[in-house]
Amino acid sequence: MTPRQQDMDTLMKTGWVFRILAIKMSDIYEHTALTPLRVAHSSGYIDWASQPSIFKQYPGFLYRYPLSTNEALTAVKLSRVITSKQQIGSKPYYQLNTPSAGNLHPLELYVQIRGIKGVISGIYHVDVLQDSLVLIREIEKDGIEFSVGLNEKFNGMIFILSIVPYRSEWKYGDRGLRYAYLDVGHQIGAIQASAYSQGRKVTILSEFDTNCLDAQMGFLNQEFSCAVLAMGFATNKPVEKIKLPLMEVAPTDYCEAKGYITEQIPSQDVYSTLVKNNHFLVNEKAILQRRSARKFSRNMIPKAKLEHFMHLTTKITSSQSWHVVVLQDDCIDAGVYKKGELSKSGQFSKEITALLVNQSFLGSASMIVVITSEQFNANELMNASVSAHEIHLEAQMMDLGFTGIGAFYDKRLQSFLQTKEYILYVCAIGSNDL
Repeated sequence: MTPRQQDMDTLMKTGWVFRILAIKMSDIYEHTALTPLRVAHSSGYIDWASQPSIFKQYPGFLYRYPLSTNEALTAVKLSRVITSKQQIGSKPYYQLNTPSAGNLHPLELYVQIRGIKGVISGIYHVDVLQDSLVLIREIEKDGIEFSVGLNEKFNGMIFILSIVPYRSEWKYGDRGLRYAYLDVGHQIGAIQASAYSQGRKVTILSEFDTNCLDAQMGFLNQEFSCAVLAMGFATNKPVEKIKLPLMEVAPTDYCEAKGYITEQIPSQDVYSTLVKNNHFLVNEKAILQRRSARKFSRNMIPKAKLEHFMHLTTKITSSQSWHVVVLQDDCIDAGVYKKGELSKSGQFSKEITALLVNQSFLGSASMIVVITSEQFNANELMNASVSAHEIHLEAQMMDLGFTGIGAFYDKRLQSFLQTKEYILYVCAIGSNDL
């Protein structure tokens, strides 16, 4: 039984009742798999004027801390921040230090802060649009600890990540379920990177009932908690439960969800396994300058850097497999590699581009990394993008281009790689296009 299926009597009293479908994850994989026919049917005009709002906004009367001018909140600032803003047509276009499929950002970030000098102890929303931290509820003897599986006061920061599935479903339909979890993994990776850059560590909390947490946080049934991370230390002081839920604020300006994604999310467990890779290097500059490449130079990346990333893919400490497709043979033989060994020789630039839904710019990359697993679930999807986020930031520090790809023809890519494992995520690394 998953945490979301526990204590249904309590959930019914609070109105939090969900229709949990008994569906295998393999069925979800099949249901959301891309085929040329499905892509053709889903391709068409998108009315961007009807896009739901991508940033949650709490009432203006709530107290706020500006993130840019408060050094005590640097760890929050580096976790989620707008790094560029453009005007495309009549709408602003924001880019964050966390990548997002379609730039839709189907998640929200909250943080409880306790025992940090100069900051009121309380539960906050990270208002990325206003670059501020919004105080939803002050805390003293009480706190969110009980709702995330802790029995004592926690000094420091407790981050709560939630999925807002309609933001992704609006454009991508049911496949948006995958993209939402991949986006959350990048956000976890961003929090982890923020901690590393500050010389701190992150702990994953996963032993709690997510439906009860959702109710406590005042989430409507358009928003679902999916990961909790702690940065700080537990004390030996007792903590009381929060007596009343936080205020309810809708995460989007409207919602017309069809139901499939919101039916599946409640059956998923929260993130439970933090990928810890000792090779990881990061600094504040790389975090703030992170960009997803949309062009690659046809120049092969230097051999030493290519071999460095080839080596990293053999050292990922997780249950997943990393297949590397080297597209150019300037430095090493082109072909498909697994665990550093060449398993399929050849130049596959055209083939891999076609398998990645004909995204032609990817053919100029130096290497394509395909992450697979014997399991397909929310935790595996998030883990894949946590690892990818680390590789992305390391590529950023080496002045290389990187992009993550969630769109691919699932079964055809499995066949090309000669694997029965589920395809989770694809990444491309190459020389920056200057």
